[in-house]
Amino acid sequence: MNKQLAVISLAGALLLGGAIAAGAADTNERGSTGSKTEAAQDLITVEEAKKIALSEAEGRVESIELERAKGKQYYEIDIDNGEEDIDIKINALDGKVISINKERDDNDDNDQAEKEINGEEIISEQNAIEIAEKEVNGMMKEIEIDEDDGQILYEVELQTNKGEADVDIDAETGKVLKVELDE
Repeated sequence: MNKQLAVISLAGALLLGGAIAAGAADTNERGSTGSKTEAAQDLITVEEAKKIALSEAEGRVESIELERAKGKQYYEIDIDNGEEDIDIKINALDGKVISINKERDDNDDNDQAEKEINGEEIISEQNAIEIAEKEVNGMMKEIEIDEDDGQILYEVELQTNKGEADVDIDAETGKVLKVELDE
C-alpha cells in the first residue's frame, strides 16, 4: 500500500509541476504569459501516462510524478512487478517513452496493506485530483493513496493562490473527508 500511495503521490506531483512549468515557459517577446490552462491542456493526463507505462512493463504503479528538466516536461512512473522496480519516463507532451530503467526489487513493502487496497473498488487518481482541485480551487502537486484505520483514502496536496492545501478524499466514495489550508 505504501508503494501505491507513493506512486499516486508521485503522479500528482508530476502533473502539477509540469502544468506550472508549462505555464511559466509559455511567454511571448513582450514577456506576457500564455494561459496556464492552455499549457496544461497540451499535456497528456496522468491516466494516459499510466496506461503507456503499463504497456511497457507489467506490474503495479507505485507513483507518478510530473517533472521538468532541461525545459522538457515528463512523467516519471515507478512500477513494481514483484521482482523489479521499473522507472519509466514519458514525455508529458507527446506520450513517447524517454527511458526505462529496471532495478532488482530488494524490499518487502507492506504487502498486506497493498492487498487490502487492491481488493477494494476505488475511484481513479484522476477523479480524486478533479475532486480536490474543485474543492480548494487549486492545482495538484502530489497525490498518494493510503489506508488509515481501515479506510482507504487519497491524500492530495495542491497549490492555491493563497498557499498550499491538503485534501483527504475517501477512495471508495469520492467524499472529501478533510481540508487543511497552509496560508
